[in-house]
Amino acid sequence: MQRAKGKGKDNVDKWWISRPLRQIQTNLREIDMLDIDAQQVVADLQAFKATSLLLNTSGIIASYPTKLPFHYQSLFLKGDSLSDIIAACHEADIAVIARTDFSKVRRPIYEQHPEWAYVSPEGKIVDYNGDVHVCVNGDYQQKYALEIIKETLTTLDLDGIMFNAGGFQFRDYSDNYYGICHCMNCKRKFSEQFGLTLPKAEDMNDPIFRKYEIFKKRVTQAHGKMVYDLVQSIRPNLLISGSKLQRSVLRQESYTEIHYALPHWQYSASDNTKFAVSSYSPMISANSSTEFIGIHYRHVAVSPHQQALRLAQNLANGGGLDYYIMGRLDNHKDKSGFESVKKMFHYHAQQESDYMNLSSNATIAVLTGPHADRDRIRDVNREEFRGWFRFLVEDHFLFDTLMMDAALELPWTKYKAVIVPDYQRISDDLAKKLNDYAFAGGIVISTSRTAFRGDNYDLRDAPVLKCLGVEQFHYVRSDMTSSYFNLDHKEEFGRFVQADLIYMDGNYVYAEYNENVEKYFSLIPPHHYGPPERAYYSNVTDYPGFTVHPFGKGKGIYIPWEPGALYHRQGHTNTIDFIADLLEGVAGLERVGGNLSQMVEVTLFEQKEKQFQLLHLVNGTGHFGVTYFAPVTLSDMEVSIPCTHEPSAVRGLVTGKDYSFKVQDGALTIQIPKLELFEAIKIVNGQLYN
Repeated sequence: MQRAKGKGKDNVDKWWISRPLRQIQTNLREIDMLDIDAQQVVADLQAFKATSLLLNTSGIIASYPTKLPFHYQSLFLKGDSLSDIIAACHEADIAVIARTDFSKVRRPIYEQHPEWAYVSPEGKIVDYNGDVHVCVNGDYQQKYALEIIKETLTTLDLDGIMFNAGGFQFRDYSDNYYGICHCMNCKRKFSEQFGLTLPKAEDMNDPIFRKYEIFKKRVTQAHGKMVYDLVQSIRPNLLISGSKLQRSVLRQESYTEIHYALPHWQYSASDNTKFAVSSYSPMISANSSTEFIGIHYRHVAVSPHQQALRLAQNLANGGGLDYYIMGRLDNHKDKSGFESVKKMFHYHAQQESDYMNLSSNATIAVLTGPHADRDRIRDVNREEFRGWFRFLVEDHFLFDTLMMDAALELPWTKYKAVIVPDYQRISDDLAKKLNDYAFAGGIVISTSRTAFRGDNYDLRDAPVLKCLGVEQFHYVRSDMTSSYFNLDHKEEFGRFVQADLIYMDGNYVYAEYNENVEKYFSLIPPHHYGPPERAYYSNVTDYPGFTVHPFGKGKGIYIPWEPGALYHRQGHTNTIDFIADLLEGVAGLERVGGNLSQMVEVTLFEQKEKQFQLLHLVNGTGHFGVTYFAPVTLSDMEVSIPCTHEPSAVRGLVTGKDYSFKVQDGALTIQIPKLELFEAIKIVNGQLYN
């Protein structure tokens, strides 16, 4: 594995495709450039066995000598230059990716170009400690940033570029919200497209705001295409991190924030990696474990066990390794996670060939959309999606997650079921694909308000998912506390031998169904819950807990409430047992067998050209409440997956040991004596194992 060196490398075609990803991001502070040493940078990266470095170069502050008058020059360039650092990295076969940020300018630049700034509905700018927010529709991002990009790429011998925090930014670093931008450029462009004035507030019930959502999407897509074309014109084979046009590397972050709602998402790395790998092939997933506690505390690390768990989840779901710190490696103030991260990086370096060109063997797909913590969700119920993610992980169903913007273009033939968890905005084309998929023999499982809105965000007049058998949605009731479902069908619900009720809270959709729909369970609407003498119900309705509708060769299953959101919020086994029985008993879906704890995540990938499968087990027992400790070592485990013929070898890549196994009745059963943080079990066909 050799990276082509020097500016002549532009003729190398997509160098990142065949290169193992072990990336470290050092967000350099201005003061880090005072005494930075290129050889020390390389030595620190080599200690981790990193293959690429992501570091800041340009945008808010120029970390190299710039000739552009409105590119704020760092005053601290006393140590080795970025050019020296890049050259030293290249000599050590380490790729270098530029981090840029064009979301803000320093106050002196704003004073010369106030027309570049974001403007609140009240006519105010956002000045955060001397950094002024600029609007994506202003000439700074539309024109001047392109000059900075051009200078960066012609001055520095870079291998890639990443654009941070672009687009519409309505919040500052303290998470203060300022509202929709009302700069003159936004006003003009919105009026030109829709003949309307900008909405004052974000309100999905406002038809003008729904058009504004379309406006934002158009603006960001056009801007991304413009930047992509510019980079391609300068360096055709430069990696553009995050560019879906180029299908290069999709970089995301697993992180915490001190003021965000708890609990922190324990499957953050699995979630980010899974949808990147499932949706945007052949893009490489670079989900970064953000080391620090939050932007308010950038110099103290989260638990080293949390960082190791994130990296294990990355690998288990088909991604690379990425680690992100504030400042330099050598002068970092909290190195408590370094050894845990090094251990994961070193393991990957030893086994990197086994992690190349993998494809998922999942048979279930979950549709999803953007749901980062800082997003203001419009049409994605993040909690409902995360609850379904937990259902599937914790009951050991193998699944992929497909982003809505990619789902139309992806084949679904390998999936036995597609789950749509309360995703409100479904285009007509995607609705047709869901209907066609069910008609051809697939199973569509949908919850709550799925497809209530069209691609333009407007509410539909009638149901569009014909596979569900819903004739009309009447209304959504949200005050459902103290509601239940009476289990009047228990044949397929073996986990409820000693229970007759499923509890519910949150939204319930009252609907009318066609005559072919089979209704399961009976809604018990809110009733008295106190005093104890009156805590009983007497009203059992005909409204269902879920429905099944035969459709062509397949069927649609509709759950008119939100079990995922309820489970994510409360976590009671009453809810996950309901979903497990529904998936197995009603939908007929198979999960991984054996005696694994529900705190062990299971994934299965295949490398076809070398004829082996990679079965990952990730031990999540260290997650306790809101803290991440070392995982408890698990013993005497058994895992069973479908198998057509006996493998030639079954070996653990982490332990280096061969595992006992047997093939019987179409299943491969593997005995695992001990599991610490994770194991990757290589299941080899033929005689290719060595």
